[in-house]
Amino acid sequence: MKTTTFVGAVAALVLGGTEAGAAAWDTCNGTPVKWYSGPVVYRNRCSIPDSGNVNTAYWNGLRQWDDLSHIVSGFNVNAATDCSLDHSDGQNEIGLCDRAAIDGNNGVTYSTVGLCFIGSNGIDEADVCIASDLDFTPRTGSAFGTSGRSTFVHEAGHFFGFKHEGGHSILRTSPPHLVTGGYESSTLWPTNAQGMNTLYGYSQTKPNLLPSSMGVVGDVAQTLDPSGTVTVCRGTAQSVKFYVGNMGNAAVSSYTLRVRLSPTAPPNGYSESTTVVATYNHALGAFSEGTYSLGFTVPASLPFNTYYVYLDMDPEGVVSELRENDNTTVSAMTLRVGC
Repeated sequence: MKTTTFVGAVAALVLGGTEAGAAAWDTCNGTPVKWYSGPVVYRNRCSIPDSGNVNTAYWNGLRQWDDLSHIVSGFNVNAATDCSLDHSDGQNEIGLCDRAAIDGNNGVTYSTVGLCFIGSNGIDEADVCIASDLDFTPRTGSAFGTSGRSTFVHEAGHFFGFKHEGGHSILRTSPPHLVTGGYESSTLWPTNAQGMNTLYGYSQTKPNLLPSSMGVVGDVAQTLDPSGTVTVCRGTAQSVKFYVGNMGNAAVSSYTLRVRLSPTAPPNGYSESTTVVATYNHALGAFSEGTYSLGFTVPASLPFNTYYVYLDMDPEGVVSELRENDNTTVSAMTLRVGC
């Protein structure tokens, strides 16, 4: 017999608290309920075309997880004329749905597993529906709220067998989902990645550094510095808060953190390297994270202007990582230098 379940949607560092969270999954007789043979995924071509933002959101959602362990055995595409997304038909299908069809949720994952009797029990089929009215455009590192891209990553976590969890996690039970830095800001977080390592094992041993201007305080997701512009004077001491984490399965014994001011908005400002106002040496263990208040002085010669505050992790590129495009983010706070 089968059962079907579904789940919705160089200076001192000052350490701040982070809300605890841990990856979670169902078990059968003490063993995980997961994929025990590599699933084949079918893209619903009717709702997820071959190109565009929905397509890249689909691929990012799956690859954020699967690139760590390479569990998926095949990526197939259904005919563009097949606009239905069926359950319990032997296909693991992912597509967009009308929100009303999924009870108003941003997304739903339907998982089919066998009844638990003796021994282990695996996932037999999983189908993912994402609300079609979501915005699937890429977000910058300080954009708040839930997007179609983060929902794809969230539901892909359920596809691989993970349940909701708290803290800094893409599997938070309710929006908004946190985003990190770089050109693809809808990502996993260390506890999610640690769960993937535990259930399926990583395909390679490497760290992966990622920063965010967002955090979780008392289980409330928020920007660590309030969104808005603060007027400051040249030569004054300031500080900015950032989250940093390592979603890799290897520690980094030493790397560089730097705070940078730029009048250029993201994403173009991510690739700049000028006006560094603070540099720190730091270390991060595998799957570790922390929130830090980073101090700096506004340069006395800085031209009057409005500046974005960026954080770069390993800007020299000396740390070999699982992914190299998620090491920079931007604060929700901007600074107006006017005196």
